[in-house]
Amino acid sequence: MLLADFGAQVVHVLRPVAVDPDPSVFLRRGKREIVIDLRHDAGSEVVARMADRSDVVLESNRPGAMERRSLGPDTLLARNPRLVYARLTGWGQVGPYAERAGHDINYLAVSGALGAIGTSEPVPPLALLGDLASGSLQAVFGIVLALFERERTGLGQVVDAAIVDGAALLLSAAFGERASGMWPGGLGTHPLSGTAPFYGVYECADGGWFAVGAIEGPFYAALLEVVAPDEPADQQWDRNRWPAQRALLTDAFLSRTRDEWTAAFATVDACAEPVLDIDELDHHPHLRARGTVHRDGGRLHSGVAPRLSGHVPSPPAEPGATDPSAVLADFGFSAAESADLLATGAVAPAPSRG
Repeated sequence: MLLADFGAQVVHVLRPVAVDPDPSVFLRRGKREIVIDLRHDAGSEVVARMADRSDVVLESNRPGAMERRSLGPDTLLARNPRLVYARLTGWGQVGPYAERAGHDINYLAVSGALGAIGTSEPVPPLALLGDLASGSLQAVFGIVLALFERERTGLGQVVDAAIVDGAALLLSAAFGERASGMWPGGLGTHPLSGTAPFYGVYECADGGWFAVGAIEGPFYAALLEVVAPDEPADQQWDRNRWPAQRALLTDAFLSRTRDEWTAAFATVDACAEPVLDIDELDHHPHLRARGTVHRDGGRLHSGVAPRLSGHVPSPPAEPGATDPSAVLADFGFSAAESADLLATGAVAPAPSRG
C-alpha cells in the first residue's frame, strides 16, 4: 500500500479461498488484485511470468513455501536478474525459529520490546509496533534500498525482513540507555514506559484520558502551572517523589473532563494532549488540516505519508473488481492464454470486498 501510494503499480495475488475476516481488506488501496491457484499446474508459471516483468516481488510465506512452488528467489532471479525479491516473515529466513509459528506479540516478546513496555506487567500494543513498524516498514525500507543499489549494479537481490529483527532495531536507543546506566533495565523501570508521572496517561472526570509527555523541565513546569501549581517543579527527577507526584496528577485530572483539559492546554506548551478514539480523528483540527485522515463513504482512511515536496500523490482509488485478463495482458499474456487460464481455474477474478 505504501509503495502504491507513491505511484507503484501493485498487483496483489490472492489465494483462491479468501480468509474471512481478512484484515488486509483495509490495506487494499491502490492495488489491483487477481486470484491465482498455486496448486494448479499452471499457477506457478503464471506468477513466474509476472515476476519476469516486475521490479519487486513481495511474499510473506513461511521459509521454503515459495521454493516448493518453484517460485523461490534463486529461480526468479535467474529469470530476471534485476528483480528485488522481498521476504517478510516474523522470525526471518534462517535461524532455529525460522519455521516456527508466531504473531506480533511473540516477536515483540523475544526481541525485548514487550518486556520494556508497561509497569507491573508487560502491555501488548496493537499489532502496530511489530507487524507494521517492525515488519512492513522494514520491508519497504529494504525494497527501496535494493532498488537504489540496483541503479548502480543493475542487479536485484533478496530482502530478508523479519519482524523480530525490526523490533530489536527499534530498541537501539534503549540499548544505549542500558549500556550507559541511564536505564537499569527491567519491566516498569524505564521513565517512558509509564513509570514516570510526567510521561503517562491520566483518566478524566468523564472517563476520557489525557496523555502527558512533559519530559523536559520547561514542559514539566508548564504542566504543573495548569494542573498542580503548588507542586515544586524542581523535584521532577526525584524517583522517591514519583508515587506522590503521580497521585497528585491522578487526582487533578479527575477534577475535569477530557475536553475541559483540552481547552486548558490549548495554548500551553506542556506536551499534554487528549487521547482520541479512532472515530474522533477526522474531527481533530490538526489532523483535518493536514489530511492525516479522511472519511469516505463512512469509512475512515489514512492519508499518504510521508510528504515529499516534489511529489503530490493523487488519492489512490479503492480497489474494486479487477479484470484478470487486463492484469495478465500487462504481463504479456495473450487473450487466448488468459481465456485458457480462466477456463481451467488457474486464474480467477478477485472477490469484491467492501
